[in-house]
Amino acid sequence: MVHTPLCKRGTHRPIHMRWWFPAMILPAAAGLLVAAQPTLATSNASKNSPARYPSSVPGEAAAAGNQSAVAGGALFGGNVPLIREAPRLGRSLAIIRIYAHIGDTFPGANRHFLAAGSTALVSLDSNGTSYSAIAAGLDDRAITSFLESVDQAAIQYQLPAIYVSFEHEPDNSEHSPLGTPGQFVQAWDHVHHLAEAGHLDWKAGGRLHWIWILLHSAFAKGRASQFWPGTNEVAGIGVDGYNSLGCKPATGRWNVGPPQTPSAIFNPAIRFAESKGGLPVFISEWGSNNLGLADTQPAFIRQMQSYVTHNREIAAALYWDSSGPTCSYILGNPASLAAIAAMARSSALQGRITTPLRWRGTWPMSPVAARHWAHRFYAIVSIPSRA
Repeated sequence: MVHTPLCKRGTHRPIHMRWWFPAMILPAAAGLLVAAQPTLATSNASKNSPARYPSSVPGEAAAAGNQSAVAGGALFGGNVPLIREAPRLGRSLAIIRIYAHIGDTFPGANRHFLAAGSTALVSLDSNGTSYSAIAAGLDDRAITSFLESVDQAAIQYQLPAIYVSFEHEPDNSEHSPLGTPGQFVQAWDHVHHLAEAGHLDWKAGGRLHWIWILLHSAFAKGRASQFWPGTNEVAGIGVDGYNSLGCKPATGRWNVGPPQTPSAIFNPAIRFAESKGGLPVFISEWGSNNLGLADTQPAFIRQMQSYVTHNREIAAALYWDSSGPTCSYILGNPASLAAIAAMARSSALQGRITTPLRWRGTWPMSPVAARHWAHRFYAIVSIPSRA
């Protein structure tokens, strides 16, 4: 295909100081200042702050402000299979759980969900590389490329925030070959620093909010602090928990352990979040088995609705509509679907994502928007003249 330019190359037209010139140059200049703020802030912080690791030593600064950018209740969501139930829920999912590994691309097939207005909680897990190697920079290029793609997707689909996590459930015994808890913290610190250096973190002008995710048992058994990277690198506490993990086939039938209540599962994580200055809590995976008594699953869903309603620290609750290693949490009967639909429509789960406060105040646009309009300005004033 032959491309026909709008005009031939030639000398640049002289710029006349008409009325529109000050009106354009002043916003552009202000925009450049705003765009430079994250760089200046990061530079000053790096000069004046103590060593980055460990940041969980006694006396660490408590979290402040709305770290999650969620307002008006909790976000209702789940994993990708739950999307198929949207017609029965009577609404779309506000947040979708996505799992990725270092080397994967984003958003891929998930672009359809983002384009429809759903944000995401995205895990970026190791592809087998040890924590020490990640902390040493072995996968920097792949990690940075992935995080840049996530931030760009947030901009493209006009999402004020996308939530990211490095190596969800590091306390899971399946992840122990990757390294020790201390090495995990060093790897988290390094990955988070890459986002800060690229101005992808929400505090540095980007749209990535970091959710640190452990199994609920780590909070209950006092192991969570071993994996803690510090309040300066975490926007929310993530916890994965189910009402039963003891489903085991035996002699032709399923043996299901006694179900737990939401408070027994998630209260330890909420208390941990309170100890860190009141960080918001993301219930990043939750579910009820469908293999026990017929009312077990819908009853637990109703309990969860009440639990989220009465615990305003919870910023999001994402149902795992799939099978686990031994249990099945699929919403498999009409009573369960009715219960989850009632929860999805309840007033306590109508949360929305707001524009971070760091984008407001001195200038009514985000740093990304400021850079965009600055580039537009320079493109206009340098239009070549017609031959």
